[in-house]
Amino acid sequence: MARTDANRVAVVLASAMLCLPRIAASQHSASAVTARGAHDSHEDHLVAGAREFSDPLKDIVVEFELTDRDGNVVSLRDFRGGYVLLGFGFTHCPAVCPMMALNMGKALRDMESEAAGIFVSVDRERDTPAVTDDYASRFGERMLGLSGSIEQINAAANNFKVSYVVTKTQNNYTVQHTSNVFLIDPQGSLADVFSFSTPAETLVEAMR
Repeated sequence: MARTDANRVAVVLASAMLCLPRIAASQHSASAVTARGAHDSHEDHLVAGAREFSDPLKDIVVEFELTDRDGNVVSLRDFRGGYVLLGFGFTHCPAVCPMMALNMGKALRDMESEAAGIFVSVDRERDTPAVTDDYASRFGERMLGLSGSIEQINAAANNFKVSYVVTKTQNNYTVQHTSNVFLIDPQGSLADVFSFSTPAETLVEAMR
């Protein structure tokens, strides 16, 4: 009986390994350790997301209401008529978020038609809308940074099936989040989802 159960487990595990997603939801974690006398250190982790047996785009709600640097509420309706590249992260991110924003900004510079990039910070305590916008704009004039209240951020994250966790202790400040890039078409529909490391050329091709 024990051997039979073990064989069944092995079959289940083997089947699961074959069910890799077309679009992986990568997870990124950065931990800042600030003990007295020590330098800040960061650690990145990339974890492939589990496969959904249905269309991975089906359950995403393409909408948010967030706050810009001037205190205005901004939604995706404000960007109708052009493509939008949307990513979630935080400004103290050491590697993953800069790569994501860099690819987004470069793709937008290469686009002749109307398009915008939106970087949403999930680190509400440190990243005000102004701080987030300053960060995003470094990667291109078409890049916009948004943040907002915890309710706004949670609603946006839930709509796009983005997971994030901010953990604080006396000596650590850790942010974990899904780091995909969402492509939204001019009609406001989700066209595709890419990993944070997708080259700008691939993003440009998807917007043509």
